[in-house]
Amino acid sequence: MKRCTYCKHPIAGEALPIASESASGARPTAYWHKDPEGCVKADEAATGQSSRLRRLLSPS
Repeated sequence: MKRCTYCKHPIAGEALPIASESASGARPTAYWHKDPEGCVKADEAATGQSSRLRRLLSPS
């Protein structure tokens, strides 16, 4: 299972691999969500609530 190094949540879909700075392979490959929206959706799924910004911007 791939985990996003930015938001620390599991990545369900496609992941964007971030090349490690170590040429020897001492550090494992890091991954981010394909787009920033992926981090937001993963956080909402983990916490069960939408972000404060999304609540403020949503039409009421």
